[in-house]
Amino acid sequence: MPDQINPWETLSSQRFYESRYVDVDQDEVRHRSGRIHPYTALRFRFYVIAVLPIFADGSTRLIGQYRYLARDYTWELPRGSGSKSVDPLETAQRELKEETGATAGQWLELFRLMVSPGVTDERAPCFVAWDLSQGAADPDSQEDLTIRRLPFRDAVAAALDGTISDAASVATLLAVHTRAAQGNLPADLMRRLR
Repeated sequence: MPDQINPWETLSSQRFYESRYVDVDQDEVRHRSGRIHPYTALRFRFYVIAVLPIFADGSTRLIGQYRYLARDYTWELPRGSGSKSVDPLETAQRELKEETGATAGQWLELFRLMVSPGVTDERAPCFVAWDLSQGAADPDSQEDLTIRRLPFRDAVAAALDGTISDAASVATLLAVHTRAAQGNLPADLMRRLR
């Protein structure tokens, strides 16, 4: 087993930027080897969730939108952000309803993905939702979303061929695919994925 004890000592921290979403700090740290160096850290005030909705027929929904920072049109699972003071499940329920109009009777949190642990403390809680009821979507006014319904297996193929490149979406799709192959999901969800 590798040594899992924190090898870093924070000597000082200076905040360079603060916004309602993220703080940028410059920490001076010492490694147990004795080396001292600066470490730039993005510290998020929120988390971003991903939700894989599974309908009774085994289909799911993807959201298409242009992502400004990536300068690319992406296909993703329903995604959204929430304050760290709010339960991630509440955020997931809200985002699924806003973006797709669906509400779910069953939820399973799969993991909290570390987005880019060398630069940021951001984590992304990732969920699968089923036992769905359909209503009307109500996205934020600044969101230009395209909603696409497709078989779960086609979404997995899109994650594997790079059509879906959002890390949380890919991880969630592949985790559910793998757990389904292992028979390691609730029985009523397994029936929808066959």
